Amino acid sequence: MNRMLKQYIKMFAQNCVLPVCYRLNCRGPVQPELVIFADAHHNSRPENMRLLYEALQAKGGLEIREMYLDYQKASAGAVMRHMFGFMKLYARAGCVVICDNFLPAASCRKRKETKVVQLWHACGALKKFGYDTTDDIPRQYHGNVFRNTTLVTVSAPRCVKPFASAMRLTEKQVRPLGVSRTDLYFQENWRESCRKEFYRLYPQAAGKRVVLWAPTFRGNPGAPTLPALDLKALQERLGEKWLVLSRVHPHMHEAYKETDCKMPTERLFPVVDVLIADYSSLIFEYLLFDKPLVLYAPDLEEYEKKRGFYLNYGAIPGYQVKAEEALADAVMQEYRTVKCPAGQDGQDCPDMPENDSRLLRAKREQFLEAYMSGCDGQATRRIAGYITG
Repeated sequence: MNRMLKQYIKMFAQNCVLPVCYRLNCRGPVQPELVIFADAHHNSRPENMRLLYEALQAKGGLEIREMYLDYQKASAGAVMRHMFGFMKLYARAGCVVICDNFLPAASCRKRKETKVVQLWHACGALKKFGYDTTDDIPRQYHGNVFRNTTLVTVSAPRCVKPFASAMRLTEKQVRPLGVSRTDLYFQENWRESCRKEFYRLYPQAAGKRVVLWAPTFRGNPGAPTLPALDLKALQERLGEKWLVLSRVHPHMHEAYKETDCKMPTERLFPVVDVLIADYSSLIFEYLLFDKPLVLYAPDLEEYEKKRGFYLNYGAIPGYQVKAEEALADAVMQEYRTVKCPAGQDGQDCPDMPENDSRLLRAKREQFLEAYMSGCDGQATRRIAGYITG
């Protein structure tokens, strides 16, 4: 009931209060040089925005304002002050940059000269989201949380149609310019900083192969659940040459504090030897690193029936397993299959038929071309060009 009450309060503010605030501040002309970075899920600049913010700062000639507040943790008064402050700037801004749902940006009929750029926070198009599922947007919510969006940046042309459907936008509003955050993955100095940070935090990992379990939570963020997995048993089955870690939803950290990694998931990609995942979009980003992937999805049929996918789950280039007791063998098999043909590991590498190696490589390349072709290290430059062009 408390959650529903909050939802109605949000709808009242969005539909009645904020539009009035916006109109009262529309007296002057739009200022093309004013760019606002705004977010309602963080108290400081989200990592998804960092590269674009730096690129626009470097261009010069812009007035960049930042407005961040975690609405879930802030008081009602702080949230309202943040919303009003945003609406005053929004009324004369040339561009607003967001990277997640941000209700104030959708709360009015914006001026046509103002661009609203949605960076979003996910690559590819795997599980259904937004208006394509009842899990994300409550049925009692009226309106479109993506209203006023001028541009949504996605990772490849194949993602355009799913994003347009999920956000109730036209396909012209969704463009495969790439995901800004992924430009970091092509920078060797960034990769090296990730490795140094990891081995400083986990010196015991030196000389071992690192396995990371990064599952998608089930249910809602207020009461998340995960599929059963005994990480201690997995560690024992893999043996002393391996180190098993997890990266779970923050609300579940306490239950996995012995194995839960302290670093953000994307900073673990350069270090991890095998990723165990299920339905998260991080799969697409991880595959840019050309590393072994195991898909542990014991509830695949149930999840597909309840939530659904935008692609054939079997097309993902990773070893798929449903039984927990088979997971250790799957990890070792996928490691040998991917690492050996690529010549990246001389240990434990059996001979592999040349045809199998070519098929594996082709499957990975085709998948990345289909879902990540816009993530080539130049996405930020293209998005910045759209904003300033």
